[in-house]
Amino acid sequence: MSHRTRTQQALEACEHGAMCIDDRPGHAVTLMHLRLAHLDQDGWVDAVVGDVEGDGSIVLHRWSGGAAIRAWHHTDRRDLLVPGSVVSVHERYGVLAAGAHRLNVAVG
Repeated sequence: MSHRTRTQQALEACEHGAMCIDDRPGHAVTLMHLRLAHLDQDGWVDAVVGDVEGDGSIVLHRWSGGAAIRAWHHTDRRDLLVPGSVVSVHERYGVLAAGAHRLNVAVG
């Protein structure tokens, strides 16, 4: 039997990435985020992955103009976000689309 609090259990689940239940920016993507981003089609920006760090830092470069977009995700996604690959990001709702995957990211 575990004597950990619910907060401790949630934090430990978040550390494992796939089990994250936290819906703050950069953590688990919610259906609401996906729905809002889907409805606001003008908010999507195509970008090229520039750099991805093990701490979750992500640097994207806008397809048009090349301006940098900095984002963060709570887990290391170097397996998915390969430098040079094309992605789409919705800055307002913090959704990053990479192929069939959707990530909740903190943009800024």
